Amino acid sequence: MPLTDKQLEEFKSKLEEMKKDVLKRDKHRDESVDEDESRSLENHMGDAATAEYEHEKELTLKESDEELLDEINQALQRIENGTYGKCVDTGEEISYERLKAVPYAKRTIDAQRKYDKKKVLPDERVEAKREDPSDTIEQIQEEQDAAGR
Repeated sequence: MPLTDKQLEEFKSKLEEMKKDVLKRDKHRDESVDEDESRSLENHMGDAATAEYEHEKELTLKESDEELLDEINQALQRIENGTYGKCVDTGEEISYERLKAVPYAKRTIDAQRKYDKKKVLPDERVEAKREDPSDTIEQIQEEQDAAGR
């Protein structure tokens, strides 16, 4: 059953509120990173690893928020285009319950599962050839012998 105008307006308001929250969080994070960078000049060397970890964590969170913001903006655009609530892959209607849980959802649950299965790449580390450590040691010794050591 298609969404009513009232439901669309509710989702639009919810998405706009989510967008404000993400932007506010991002602004706060930027201010925090700036403060941390100025403090890092005064930090003891022992604190450098902690500061680096915190910086990397903030960058990861910022990247995650940027992806969320993109999803929210796409959903708002779908509302404007009249395609909100329809699966981008199948054209089927996305359930109201799913949209309540994830207002920026662009796929039905089944279509999302299929999409996620395609997206997951095999772990290359598992498939990679495992080298025998003794081979590596022999190679190092050969290289050292060739270098005249």
